Amino acid sequence: MNGRGEHVRHRVSLVLELWDDFTDRPISDPSIVITASGLIRPLRKEDGFYVFVNCPMPVHVEIRSERYETEKFDAGMQDGKAVILKKRLRPGKNYPLPAGTTCVTGCAEPGTVIEVAAEESSGLWRLFSDYHSEKLPESMEIFNPYEKQLEGRRFFILDKDEKNGEFFEVKQQESRSGKIVLEKALKHSYKKAGTKIYECSMARADRDGNFTIPLKIRARDEKKILCRIREGEKVRSVQIFTGQQNKWNPAE
Repeated sequence: MNGRGEHVRHRVSLVLELWDDFTDRPISDPSIVITASGLIRPLRKEDGFYVFVNCPMPVHVEIRSERYETEKFDAGMQDGKAVILKKRLRPGKNYPLPAGTTCVTGCAEPGTVIEVAAEESSGLWRLFSDYHSEKLPESMEIFNPYEKQLEGRRFFILDKDEKNGEFFEVKQQESRSGKIVLEKALKHSYKKAGTKIYECSMARADRDGNFTIPLKIRARDEKKILCRIREGEKVRSVQIFTGQQNKWNPAE
C-alpha cells in the first residue's frame, strides 16, 4: 500500500528465463546483473525466472555476469501482453569448464561472432518431416525424443548430398515437442531422409580479440571430428581433436 492506503498495482512487463547454453540447464544465479533501460532491475524468482514489473515498453535489456558472455537485446510488448523470453547464456572466459572439454580457441577482430557446428556421429538431431522453404518457410519439425528445451538454440542443417547447408536459430517451440518456429526462413528445402542436423556453439571475441568456444561433444569414441566454423559470411571445414583445446586462426 502507499501512504494513503491505496493498493499499488504491479503489471508484469517482461519475464526472462535464463538457460546455460553449455549445460542446457536453467540458471538462477544471484551474481547475474540484469537491467532494463540501464536502471530497472527485475525480481528474481527461485525457479530461475526474472520478472520486470511496471516497465515502460519497449526496453533495452543487458545481462552481465562473471561466468557468461554479456547479452544485450531489445524487448517489447506482444499484442499488449507481457513478453516471456528464454535466453541462453554462453560461457565466458571465467566459466568453469570441466577437464577434457573439447574447445575451439583463437583470435579475431574484437566483437566478431564465431560459430562452430561439430559433425559428430551421435545423431541426436534430425528432421521429423520434410522442411519446405516456400510452403512453410518459418516452420520446422525436428526429432526431439528427450523433449529438450529448443528455444534459442542454434543448429547447422546439411542435406544428403552435402550441397546445401545453413545455420539457423529456433525462435519458438511448441511445448517440449520438436515443432519449432525459425528465427529466419532457410534458403533451401530439406528432405527428412538423409538430412543431418548438428547443434552449434558460438562465442564473441572479447576486447582483446580472444575467444574460446566449448563444444558439446557426445560421441566419446571419436578422436577427430569435422567442424563447420562460421565467421561472418565465411564457413570453413576444419578437423579438430576431441578432449582438448584446438587453436584456430580465422585468417588461414
